[in-house]
Amino acid sequence: MTGPNKDGVPPSDPTVQWWERPGADAAPHPAQADPTVLRGNLGAPYTAPPSPYQSGANPQPYPAPPVGAQPFAAPQPYPGAPQQFAQATPYPQAPQQWGAPPRPPSSGGGKALWWVLGSILVVGVLFVTGIAVAVNKAGDALGTDSAEWAGDYKFIEGKNACDLVDLTVLNQWASTRETTTHTERAPYSSIGGGTYDCNVKNKASGKDGNAASLSLDVEFKSKYESESTYSRWKSSDTRTTGKGYDNGVVTGLGSEAYYAIEQQTYSYSNNNYSYVVGATDSNISVKVEIDVSTKDAFDRAAMSAAAESQVRKVLAALKK
Repeated sequence: MTGPNKDGVPPSDPTVQWWERPGADAAPHPAQADPTVLRGNLGAPYTAPPSPYQSGANPQPYPAPPVGAQPFAAPQPYPGAPQQFAQATPYPQAPQQWGAPPRPPSSGGGKALWWVLGSILVVGVLFVTGIAVAVNKAGDALGTDSAEWAGDYKFIEGKNACDLVDLTVLNQWASTRETTTHTERAPYSSIGGGTYDCNVKNKASGKDGNAASLSLDVEFKSKYESESTYSRWKSSDTRTTGKGYDNGVVTGLGSEAYYAIEQQTYSYSNNNYSYVVGATDSNISVKVEIDVSTKDAFDRAAMSAAAESQVRKVLAALKK
């Protein structure tokens, strides 16, 4: 432990700074002490600072408050002063609800809204009805008269096209039914028209067995028909001439009728024969085509009778 220096100042004295302590070889010069200079009495003997605590003393830096006194009393406002801060009253807690919220009471405004919506709906219906009537009148003015396409024959709603013919006529060449398809298109109310289509195919057993098919086409007259369907059929079916082809007129069938024949013969496979009969009358055109594949010779009479009989059957079924 380091003891006091030669001036008697202990190193642990907190009241003496390092610059106030003389060096180890410094000699005291009391005469040179300047009273205006801090610690100018460095040459004087050292005197220890007084102890803040005396022996047996109980220091009390602050006097204790008297017994029963309130050390920190809240300041009271002067008499008559308005109270600035009142105690806040808590909001009452809303009762807890379960399920859907209650429905608000109805008012007259809802009824008024329904009246407005109903009025708009009625006006819209009347507007659409007026347009429909105007369109019909305009159509009449343009001449949409059924007399332009109507005639002695009518389209039957729900009628199967294949029911208009007798499909058993194919059994004389092949009796096993292979396919049957049909299509019906009703006429338009403003322009007429309407069609029936039926296609049936029979096939005999065996690899090289006979096959026979029948196709039916029926078309009713329409307003914008520039050329009758019958005329188009006849022009197409009778165009080709030469070996294996033949065509002519069929009498006593509708107002006009024709037939067209095509033969294709082979040495090592079945021969193919086609017989077409087309007819027209009033507002209808009908065509029946029978095709046969067989090793036998061409039986013109049988195919002619089968085709003509089916055209007559169709005309009789659709006659008014």
